[in-house]
Amino acid sequence: SQASPGVGARDTYDIMRVAINRNSQLGLTGVLLFLDGYFVQLLEGQQHQVEARFQRIAADARHHSLDLRQSLRTPDLLFPADWMALRNDQKIPPGVKQAFAYQPGLPAAQFDADRIVSFLLACCGRAAPASAGQPTQVVG
Repeated sequence: SQASPGVGARDTYDIMRVAINRNSQLGLTGVLLFLDGYFVQLLEGQQHQVEARFQRIAADARHHSLDLRQSLRTPDLLFPADWMALRNDQKIPPGVKQAFAYQPGLPAAQFDADRIVSFLLACCGRAAPASAGQPTQVVG
């Protein structure tokens, strides 16, 4: 999704504070990327909890043009120890954006759900676990 006008890095810290608190209560994990005025989020956990959080996220006025790329069930979590990891340009390892031919907003024509998951993992300095499938949901 695209950040609404006036929403910036400081707002992401407010989002994270609330997300970590709520996600820890609901057993949800994942990662939030804020880059070039766009949010990209991977949210995982029990299906009903993920769906309920997605509805709240979708209604949040701090962003618009939400694009859900994928929703599915899997046996494994990709971020089991992160109630919600945050990555921005300063926290992305050097070369990751270049290696993925990054474009702001991760356009669907170049970034399908699998590529987004790989990009998010790389942004967090992680490789996909050998046994892992896709996350429960990928949210734009």
